Amino acid sequence: MSSTSEINMLLELKKSQERPVSNATLDKYKSQYNYLTKTNNFAGDWVTETSEKELIELIKSLDMKSAGKMGYLNVILLIKQMNNQSINAILKYRDTLFKQKDIDTGVKIKEKQNQNLPSYKEIEVFINKLYKDGDWIRFLYNWLIFTYGLRNKDVNLEIISADKFNKLNAESRKDRNLLVVKKTECELVVDNYKTKNSYGTKNIKIRSRKILKVCQLLGDGLILIKSNNEPVGDTELSYYLKLYMTDEHHLTEGDYFKINLLYIQTQPNCINRLNELCNSRGTKSIGGIDKYYNICDDK
Repeated sequence: MSSTSEINMLLELKKSQERPVSNATLDKYKSQYNYLTKTNNFAGDWVTETSEKELIELIKSLDMKSAGKMGYLNVILLIKQMNNQSINAILKYRDTLFKQKDIDTGVKIKEKQNQNLPSYKEIEVFINKLYKDGDWIRFLYNWLIFTYGLRNKDVNLEIISADKFNKLNAESRKDRNLLVVKKTECELVVDNYKTKNSYGTKNIKIRSRKILKVCQLLGDGLILIKSNNEPVGDTELSYYLKLYMTDEHHLTEGDYFKINLLYIQTQPNCINRLNELCNSRGTKSIGGIDKYYNICDDK
């Protein structure tokens, strides 16, 4: 594929914007485009050269839910927009996918409501046992996800001493998640996460002695490494992150977040605590999370 191909032109355009998209998003665009190209034996600037109707039929044929289809459709839409081509039919189909996504989300919420999730205390006991057993890395990412409502991507991070961190310039810190180890506390600096374009870099002060001890024991470096010593990619995290697991449950970061939301509602000063959890997650609207986690009806 030549350097002037439609996908490379799109990536360069997005890099040069006043508010450029993250490298992770650019990689996702490229991966989605290459998948469609390879699986359909396309060549050349096929999006530019294909009609809206044919492109819509292509996305409809994908064996995935509406949310996945929207991602692939978005790449096609961006290329069409870049070339000032008609996108009316694509936008209309995208609206249909949005509606279907809401339906799919409602079904998923109902399934979660019917699921008998472990209690907040059970997760606390599980995480504390990881610490007692010396399972440092698993303890670290479980504690961070559960305590701050983080997503998987947020904990694909690197431990770094304060001295080394302070020597990094702004460009060197960009698109990285760093757990900075100071003398008496740690600071989580999250610059590569789902809603960064909306909320900017997240800085979370961590005053837990256990976390400080674990970081000191582990030392500088990535916490998630494959058996061949390569970093774990963001798309592989659900395989490598082992949260609460029993014969009955195999929880996700979304389940941890739900358990936290339900627990906080039983505690004093719950609105402030909900806001704090939303802020550390990167979701600053309680109304927004209510749509996906139904926090009010589960009291």
